[in-house]
Amino acid sequence: MFLMKVSWLGVGMAFFTFAKLNMHILILLISLEALMLSLLIFLFSFSLVYGAGVYFFLVLLTLAACEAALGLGLLVSILRIRGNDQVMSMTSLKF
Repeated sequence: MFLMKVSWLGVGMAFFTFAKLNMHILILLISLEALMLSLLIFLFSFSLVYGAGVYFFLVLLTLAACEAALGLGLLVSILRIRGNDQVMSMTSLKF
């Protein structure tokens, strides 16, 4: 039960970081990854408390790893094209 409360605290902090600290794309990607990991911790603790299967947890963990790799690949591509990762410079007119 303690892990569920801690994971909801992590979800709240990740949403706050995503909403307020949106200067760089790397910060946004890190906050999205923190959100995903907090939700995974919640799902794992839920499966421990209520006896549900952990297969869904493993599928979401795999998807989180794929999401992180895709986000870092896009970040590298943006850095090579534009030279910076600031969100304010991301307009469709400059592409």
